[in-house]
Amino acid sequence: MVDVNRLRVFRAVVASGSVNAAAQHLGYTPSAVSQHLAALQRETRLTLVERSGRGIAPTPAGLELASRSDDLIGSLTRLDGVIDDLRQGRTDSLTVSSFASAAEEWLPGVAAEVLREFPHVQFTFRLNEVDAAEVVSADIDIRSEVVHEPPTRLAGYERHVLATEPYVVVLPRDHALARQDQVRFSELGDVPWIDNDPGDTACGRTVRMAASSSGIRPRYVAYAGDHHGAIAFAAAGIGVAVMSQLAAARLPEGAVARPLADPSPERRIVAFVHEPALLQPVARRVVDLLVAHSAPR
Repeated sequence: MVDVNRLRVFRAVVASGSVNAAAQHLGYTPSAVSQHLAALQRETRLTLVERSGRGIAPTPAGLELASRSDDLIGSLTRLDGVIDDLRQGRTDSLTVSSFASAAEEWLPGVAAEVLREFPHVQFTFRLNEVDAAEVVSADIDIRSEVVHEPPTRLAGYERHVLATEPYVVVLPRDHALARQDQVRFSELGDVPWIDNDPGDTACGRTVRMAASSSGIRPRYVAYAGDHHGAIAFAAAGIGVAVMSQLAAARLPEGAVARPLADPSPERRIVAFVHEPALLQPVARRVVDLLVAHSAPR
């Protein structure tokens, strides 16, 4: 039988792209990660990684193993949660993962209402943007999708579309474009940009597609770690930031948000509910409340 811990280490290497990055993420030494990889290859009698330049890359067999182990690792993660609940005397718990703006704007209100109706529920909330290597293991997982890409399907999860949300441009309050009711995307071609989502995410791809279709190439002057940083930079007059309307819900005095046109980019927000969790009334109630909180106001 395959050693699960070695499999987790191998998956971390595949997701992060290097032994050093995986070691940093896992809290291991690079030598320990390499030993786990070697042991897993001996155990499976497969070549799972190979040299690529100065680093390593997964072989086709390695990629297949990493992909096929998604359900297993997700199930084991959920089982660990059940064991922890039983040890702590909790019998009704729910794990919800989401991106940051939904966690800030929707989940506190949802949790407050649920706890009034189900006072003994134990919630665990976590962000799903932090760790690209993490398998979906939450009872409810809230994610963004690019509206022009095929819908995401997750094995063992029921899909609920919550909203289609527009993007806005966050501007310094004294910027010339802030005097307009809306901003054409092409008008952003000559202004400095702040990137709040530089990774290969649904939000990042949505902004890049809109920029490309309007014929502009953003000139980035700052890369912020999240939408809060980008908003702060915009308020300080450093540049403009394009982000979802939800992310721009709370702006400081020095910043304003304006709708975008030609094009008007949007993202689709979806809640994935683990099918066994649907047997719990509390999970069904959370979904109902998410639909209510995400409705246009």
